[in-house]
Amino acid sequence: MNKRLITLLLSLLTPGLGYIQNDDKKSFYKTIAFIFGIIIFAVMQRLFTGFWSLTFVIVALISIYVFAAIHATLTVKATSSKIKNPVLLKLFFTMSFLLITGLSFANRRTLMGFDIMSMSVPVMQPAILQGDKFLVDTWSYKRALPKRGDVIVHSFSGQQGLYLNRIIAIENDKIEINDGKVFLNGRILNEPFVLTTNVTRPQSKNMRSLIISKGNYFMMGDNRDASFGDSRFSGTITIDNIVGKTTDVISSQDKSRIGRAIK
Repeated sequence: MNKRLITLLLSLLTPGLGYIQNDDKKSFYKTIAFIFGIIIFAVMQRLFTGFWSLTFVIVALISIYVFAAIHATLTVKATSSKIKNPVLLKLFFTMSFLLITGLSFANRRTLMGFDIMSMSVPVMQPAILQGDKFLVDTWSYKRALPKRGDVIVHSFSGQQGLYLNRIIAIENDKIEINDGKVFLNGRILNEPFVLTTNVTRPQSKNMRSLIISKGNYFMMGDNRDASFGDSRFSGTITIDNIVGKTTDVISSQDKSRIGRAIK
C-alpha cells in the first residue's frame, strides 16, 4: 500500500499517529499534548457547558486533527526511507487513545462536568420544546446552591428515571396554587415562562399550601397540564437528586432556538 495512504489512514485512526509512521515521535507527542491540553482547559473553564464555547472547542480539536493528518502525510517522502514500522507502538497508542477518550466521554458527567440530553415530552414548553437537545452542567452545584427558577435534570427518591423541571420553591418557602396562580410566601409568583393555555386542569389550578423542609426543593414543569413528574405528585427533592442545571439548546426543529440559553 502507498506510504502516504498508510500515513493518512493512521492519522485518521488516531490524531497524530501518522507521525509515528514517519518516525517523528516529537510531532506525535506535541499533537497529543495539544489535544488533551485543550480538553483539560475546556473542562477547567467550563467550556463544555455552553453552546458557543463547546462549538469553539470542537472546531479547535478538529483543526488540530486535520492539520496533523495533512502535515504527517505531506512529510512522508522526506522521512520514510529509514523507517521501521513500529506496529506494537502504533497499536499501543491507538488503544490508549481510544480507551482514554471513550472512558472520559462515557463518564462525562463526573469527569468533564457536562452532559447532552434531549426532551421527549412537552413538560417544559415553551422554555424547552419537545425534541430539543440541550446541555447540562453537572458541576453547577458543586460551589453554589440551587436557586429558584433554575431548570434542572433530577430524579425522585425511590423512583427510576430522570425528570426535567424548574425549581419553584426552596427550603422554608411556603407555596400554594390558587386558581392557577402560584403563591410563594404569600405573594403571586411572576412566571413569564408559563403559558395560560397550559394551566387548565384541576392539578394545575389548585394545590394546598406547603412549607418546604430544610434542604428540599419543590419542582414543577412549565407546562403545568402536561407535567405529571414534578413535586405536586412525587414530593420534593434534595440536592442529592439533582444531576445538573440546563444551560443551552444545541439542537431543535426550530433552528432559531439553537444556541439559546435556557431561562
